Amino acid sequence: LKQGPSARESGPAPAQPRRGFGRADACGGGGNSAETKGSMSTSTPRSCGEADEEPERRRTSLVYFLFLIAYLSVQFGHGCNIGVAVSLPGSSKAMNLALGSWVMVGVCLGLPITPWLCRTFGVFQVCSICVLVDFVVILMMMWPGISLPQIYFVRFLVGFFEAPFLPYLQEWLARFGKHTWNVWNTVLHAMVPLGENLGYIVAQELVAAGYCWQWAFAGQALALAVAAIGVYYVGGRRYLDLSYGDKTQTFVDDQPAGAVSHRSLDGSCEGSPQSEDLGSGDAEVEYPVTERWMVYWATNASLAAQLGFLSGAKYVIRDYATNLGFSLHFTIFTFSAIALIGPALGGSVAMSGGVVRPDQWSQHKRTLTFLACTSSVAAVVAVMLPYLPQSLFWPALFVTFTAAGGVYPAAQGIINIALTASRVIEASVYQVQCNNILFAMPMPYLIGKSMDQFGYAASFHVVTCLQLLSAAGFVLAVVAATFTEERSAWHRLVNRGQRDSSEGPDGQTSDIELTQQCREGRRNSDSENDENGRLVHGGGGL
Repeated sequence: LKQGPSARESGPAPAQPRRGFGRADACGGGGNSAETKGSMSTSTPRSCGEADEEPERRRTSLVYFLFLIAYLSVQFGHGCNIGVAVSLPGSSKAMNLALGSWVMVGVCLGLPITPWLCRTFGVFQVCSICVLVDFVVILMMMWPGISLPQIYFVRFLVGFFEAPFLPYLQEWLARFGKHTWNVWNTVLHAMVPLGENLGYIVAQELVAAGYCWQWAFAGQALALAVAAIGVYYVGGRRYLDLSYGDKTQTFVDDQPAGAVSHRSLDGSCEGSPQSEDLGSGDAEVEYPVTERWMVYWATNASLAAQLGFLSGAKYVIRDYATNLGFSLHFTIFTFSAIALIGPALGGSVAMSGGVVRPDQWSQHKRTLTFLACTSSVAAVVAVMLPYLPQSLFWPALFVTFTAAGGVYPAAQGIINIALTASRVIEASVYQVQCNNILFAMPMPYLIGKSMDQFGYAASFHVVTCLQLLSAAGFVLAVVAATFTEERSAWHRLVNRGQRDSSEGPDGQTSDIELTQQCREGRRNSDSENDENGRLVHGGGGL
């Protein structure tokens, strides 16, 4: 309240600010005069905010670490499943390797209903129930004397109830890890090769040592239970329920202005700080204003082929390498080390931020070019593997996996942001479903059938061809990004043809042209708001 001269003169002298004050004073709650309050409010809120945010960051990091353990245990179970499949006795490779197919069948049936369940009951509630049921189903693998058809059914249930896990984790990262998305997303997806290779080794070594392979799944259930209890205890509703509170995301429109706007999911815009550097590691995740379906599906299908090569090698390398003269233990440990270290090195280069920024839509063409180059290098070396001498086989395979490892996290970033922030869960669901239907579900059985009919050498050639398919798909994604961008000459030529065809025979402009003119008018009026400190995109918002 402003005081007049008489009140200021007649009133008592203003109290001097104290040097030592409590938390309320430091945050602007202390002081008796307007001057004292003003000086405190301009000097201390920054330190108060930093003090309040530090416990929040530590707690978020702890929840993220527990999520990593839980996700690692899930991938460990998938690796154990592959290890059991290649170790089971029998004359039919197709029936044994079908264990991997039944898991993907469950995932394919569970993913289509995941978005509807999450919208109806909440993503946190759905995932909570799925974690509990998944733990019980994993324990069913411990049933004494379980038969092969019974294992099929159990693995089907495991895939069905684990379907919502990755979409939920991607949405959680977009909410709580938007400033550290590069590192956190890389580490999260590094749990896939780490867990699978650990399970791949443990299951086969247990069988080779004469122990029951079921103990591997007992260890998985224990790790999943400990991590899930820790997440619930540390996180609570504040860090686990994604419907709690609001969130703001960054959207990028590929108009010639190349401006950036910050929008909440309800469509409202916020001012963009002028000092924010979107190229720095602290920049928020950038999304396009509208969905980029062609880029999304080209990248999605290419990544599915890439994952088909990486996972398909696990099914054929045991027989292929032993027939080349390598021992079983040397093959298991060498291949597992290559499949673990190679993608880790390639992924660290892709997600370091120095080469590409997959979480920034303003750099999506640069990321797609990187994907096309790295996948092409992996494809060239992969097709040479069957013709290399024995001494060069494992080094060449390491080069292939390293180059292919740079593809996964970068392509995952494009897929997560290409459909805008409002469709993060749908984008993840479509990505997993595309991979499962095209490769992950039919591939184990088809590889086993190929090995039964044509032998291990022909099956290995088929797996290496998947890397060629992946490289061709990423080149197509670069072409799609070039021709669908609104700044491209092709896009302007198509729009000009549409405007010419929109005029009627009497020279009048049709409703389509009027609509386009209205949108251009809205863009012009919205751009005037930039002078007031707000960056707004017209005609393409949510």
